[in-house]
Amino acid sequence: TWFDSAELLEDQLLLLLKSLEREIVPQQLKLVRTHITLGLFEGPFRVDASLLSFPRQEEQSFTMDLVELSGVKLREDGSAVPIEQPFEAVAALYIALYVLNLLSG
Repeated sequence: TWFDSAELLEDQLLLLLKSLEREIVPQQLKLVRTHITLGLFEGPFRVDASLLSFPRQEEQSFTMDLVELSGVKLREDGSAVPIEQPFEAVAALYIALYVLNLLSG
């Protein structure tokens, strides 16, 4: 159901906690905001590859995992492919990142 797909998974919550500890939530928020505001869920699309550039490789990996758990497969070159219909799941992730960014800022 829509409600189920709009909830964050336990794995996502753990990755969000890691993101908060590493202080990379603002960059992740910018990355996810790009997906939502452009509404590019019709097929493959591109994101700004600089938003996938993190101080540590591990941060890039778990950011890509976090987004993939919401239904968008990201690649290091900035290409992205939606898996099924990810809008609600990505919207839930966006809201979580937005709130964390507010609370940590």
